[in-house]
This record gives sequence, C-alpha cells and structure tokens, in this order.
Amino acid sequence: MVRHLVFDLGNVLLAWDPLTVTLPPALAGQWDEVSQRAAREALFLGPGWQALDAGTLSAETLVAQCSEETSLPQALFIALVEAMPASLVPITPMLAFLARVAAHTPCHLLSNIAHDTWRAVCERHAFHHCFQSMTLSYAVGVNKPAERIYAHSFTAGAFAPENAVFIDDRKENLAASEALGMAGLHLPTPAQADAAITSLSRWLGGGPLEQVS
Repeated sequence: MVRHLVFDLGNVLLAWDPLTVTLPPALAGQWDEVSQRAAREALFLGPGWQALDAGTLSAETLVAQCSEETSLPQALFIALVEAMPASLVPITPMLAFLARVAAHTPCHLLSNIAHDTWRAVCERHAFHHCFQSMTLSYAVGVNKPAERIYAHSFTAGAFAPENAVFIDDRKENLAASEALGMAGLHLPTPAQADAAITSLSRWLGGGPLEQVS
C-alpha cells in the first residue's frame, strides 16, 4: 500500500496569526494602532475573508465592505491585504520534513487560500514543487470543511482516503476528513511540529498514527 500525506498550509507549513499582520513602516504611521487592530479584526476574522478564500468574493468588494462596516478608510484595508503574504512565516521543521519525505512519499496540498495569496506564496517559496497535487479553495469554490473540497483532493491526487493522513491545525477540518475515511493529525501549534513529524514518520514506517499532545 502506498501511503500519502496531505498537508494544510496555514499553521502547518507557514505560521500565520491574522492579528499580527503589520504594515510597512512607510504606511504604519498613517493610522493609529487602535484603528489598525480594528481593521485586522474586520478583515481577517470576518466571513468576508472566508469568502475571499473560497473565490466567491473579490478583494475589492471585501475592502469596500470592511470600510463601510468600520468607517475606516479603504486604503488601510488595501494596505493590510497587500501586507498579509509577508506575515506567513515558514515553519522550518515541517518544510524540511516535506522536502525529505516528498522524495519517496506522495504529498498533496489541501488549503483554504485566496488566489492572490497563493500567487504571493509561490513567489516567496518553492515548496509547492513537492506536491503531486494541490487542492486550493479558490479553485474549487468552497472551503474546508465542506465535503466537496476533500473529494476534489482525493480525485486530484488519485489516492483513496484510507491510504492518507491529513495534517491540519483546525479540529473541524480534521473531523470532516475523518468522516470521509482519511485519518487526521492535529497540529495544535507550530511549536509542536517536531512531535507531528515523529508521529508521521512512524506511520509511514507502518506504525500507528499517534496524536500530538
């Protein structure tokens, strides 16, 4: 049996905290920190960002909506959207593990991500070459944990769910995966990457999949 690994992106391969997205110094001084925090929360934590990931809402519309809801200028939201890709920080142990394991194990990507964000990720990093298939929410039209995006991953990667493990930081995404027959490994925080790598290595060697505690 060929065993497959399916990786999420955010907080599995690249760490991201939406409330720490910072503006370039040349722009940061234009707005006080209270306004910047309110803008981050409205932009990144609201349903609009999820719709952007799913490809059902444009960045322009999202910016206009957030500006109207908060009475903050559109220029602030545009600056945050443009600054967001730089806030994605490599989780070095996981990226090193991916590079090693992809030489002998089929690896796949399954991520909620907007088109422009993904383009920026590919411009900054080369790890996407490790994947035999990539299922991205903006291209499928739905986000995890919708069943359709998992089914798309199985088809795109040509693997049976029972032969794969999905690594994600969100329990609801793993619950959906497991309901479809694909085992899940929860990575609670990037700091636990080494423990996750140990568990995955054992599973690839024929052992049981042990959850990270």
